[in-house]
Amino acid sequence: MKAKILKHSVVILFFALLLLAPSKFVSAGFGISPPYLKNQQLTPGSKYEQTIVLLRSSSDGDLKATVKINAPRIASWITIDKGTEFILPKGEVQVPMLVTVTVPKDAELGNYTGSINVKVSAADSQGPGVAIALGARVDIDLTLTNVSYADFIVRVASIPDFEMLKWPWDMAIFSHFLHRISVVLNIENRGNVETAPSKVTLDVFDMTRNNTLETLTDKSLDKIPAFSTKEIVARFPTKLGLGQYWGRVKVYKGATIVNSYEIAFTIAKPGELPGGGPGLGYYPYLLAGAYLLGLLVLLFLFFRFRVYKAIFLVMLAAVTRPLRPVYKFLAGIAGAIKIKFWKWMGSKASKYNRDKD
Repeated sequence: MKAKILKHSVVILFFALLLLAPSKFVSAGFGISPPYLKNQQLTPGSKYEQTIVLLRSSSDGDLKATVKINAPRIASWITIDKGTEFILPKGEVQVPMLVTVTVPKDAELGNYTGSINVKVSAADSQGPGVAIALGARVDIDLTLTNVSYADFIVRVASIPDFEMLKWPWDMAIFSHFLHRISVVLNIENRGNVETAPSKVTLDVFDMTRNNTLETLTDKSLDKIPAFSTKEIVARFPTKLGLGQYWGRVKVYKGATIVNSYEIAFTIAKPGELPGGGPGLGYYPYLLAGAYLLGLLVLLFLFFRFRVYKAIFLVMLAAVTRPLRPVYKFLAGIAGAIKIKFWKWMGSKASKYNRDKD
């Protein structure tokens, strides 16, 4: 009986010391989201990225995460942006881990499975105390196919406010290319081939939404790589002036409208928007440089091939063409006078010869 009481006392004492010990990582919950790396539409040579978020219930201290890939057939395809060992910083309960799958071009079609094991422990395991390691598993399920699949979803759409152009960019030769409405689209490509909307249309209304001011279309849209998310911009030349407007944006996949939005936007005076609004970057200067280069080329050709002579003759012909009837009339009169003159001269010469004889 005494031995049993002594045994229970030792166990209770042990757990009491465990709870009182200065633990490096005590009973902190740990998990991952999502707990899988899954794609059934991969093709040889494609690239797929997925973010796995490491979650913990407490952020009192730094933790060390150790990642091990258990998928012998495809381990070389998989990389972790943070490496196989990294720190979960103090104060952060969610730490993203980007997993990238790069499929070789000569990979065989079929299904590939495995797992990624993530273990976390106290970052400093050298000091005194109790270190408790926790772990989680990411299941891998990848399928390689030779069937092309195109699909996308629009996550966010916006029309940024912008300002009227300043001189010299408000000149007609620049404003057609620079004074534009931008529709910013955040698009996720869920297919295994690069894709983009077939077109984006924009109907602009006044603030009453009763009067359509412009109807615009952009078909020249950047493509989004397979299995990735990208921000693309549809741009529309506009003649709108200062004011507030409503824009109805329609995103097309083929002939089908997949998304439609109504968004208000403002065209302000130069310097009126906080921060100046969306900038034009280097594009105006590139445009001005292109104009200057084109002018220099024309001048070179003008003098190199004596184009100015041809231009002079063309201009002379253009100026004198309306006067051709007058020239013809005068030429007729001159011809008649000339004929009469020579006839008169002939008669005089004949008379002179007769008198001489």
